[in-house]
Amino acid sequence: MAASPSAWITTTEAAQRLGVKRATLYAYVSRGLLHSERRPGQQESLFDRGEIDAMASATRPPGSPPPVLRFRSIATAVSSHLDGELFYRDRPLGDVVALPSLDAAAAIVLGSTGEQRFSVRSPEVATDLSRLPLRRRMPVAVQLVAAADPFASDTDPDRVREAALPTLRSALALACGGRADRDLAVLTLEALGGSSSDRGDVATLRVLLVALLDHGLTASTVAARVAASTRAGLPDCLCAAYAAMSGPLHGAAPVAAHGLLDEGVEPGALVARALREHGGVPGFGHFRYSEGDPRAEVVLAALWRRRGTTRLRRRVEDLAELVADRTGELPNIDLASAAVLHALQLPAEAGEVVFQVGRSVGVAAHVVEEYAEQPLRWRGRDPQG
Repeated sequence: MAASPSAWITTTEAAQRLGVKRATLYAYVSRGLLHSERRPGQQESLFDRGEIDAMASATRPPGSPPPVLRFRSIATAVSSHLDGELFYRDRPLGDVVALPSLDAAAAIVLGSTGEQRFSVRSPEVATDLSRLPLRRRMPVAVQLVAAADPFASDTDPDRVREAALPTLRSALALACGGRADRDLAVLTLEALGGSSSDRGDVATLRVLLVALLDHGLTASTVAARVAASTRAGLPDCLCAAYAAMSGPLHGAAPVAAHGLLDEGVEPGALVARALREHGGVPGFGHFRYSEGDPRAEVVLAALWRRRGTTRLRRRVEDLAELVADRTGELPNIDLASAAVLHALQLPAEAGEVVFQVGRSVGVAAHVVEEYAEQPLRWRGRDPQG
């Protein structure tokens, strides 16, 4: 019997679920172990998800006992990469950035098909979150919102998808003491101590947040999916992701790049010190984008359209030329984030908060995906096996 349309997955997702290369997948087809279909308008062949998951469940070491929960490879449809470009649910980043609001972009990433209802109310608490370091406010605010929500542990994918943006909005409002019924970019800017009265600042920050919405199975999304596989609620999954983001190699990376753009310090000295102490320059290079990070390109293009950025642009371009000459690496999203913070006169630690807010949307989308799966038993793979 043929699979239903919703049961077909792309070649990329099928290979990810099996943990094999695409060439290996095609070899399985040629040997009759799997079958695929090619449909008009599709760039990739389609595979029966049931067949793929059955094969994934069957591939465990010989003689090992059956798992309590099935093993499977993790795949996601939230975002993808092709030829150096980033796509949100098959829509190019540039197209999503052009949408009229951050809410509209977030709805794409979440896979929402209907109008979102923003009904989650910020709890009445006496705690003044402004006393906390910037980077600590979102995890605390999310937990306070969860404490006031009797359905915070809900794991129904559709209801969690609907609750994701309201939860994030309420947490941001709590963090900045504002109202939860406003644009996410406005709330974020105010939470960081910026002024939302400047439309240029809001528009620039909105582009940065869209560029940060998701980037596949990163450390933070995997951490959230591990929590979701145990059927933890969305707020706890978000906090698992925030913990992973706190490392200097992930969500806190823009903080290190921020210092490169400080005026009064010669760029060559900063680059030389970074290469000497760390073997690389913060804000440059990305293993996935050898020809340039498309997120950095779209964010910097938006930033340079803002008035008053001529000196900053010259600093960024001089630094980029110097690093390219020394290492061949190009600016990545961390440098672009740092440049936006400089333009908006926000502190370095705001970089991690912007990352938390933007990536929370993608994390929620991954949590929704995980809830739709069978419970998962996580395991490492022996590199000698």
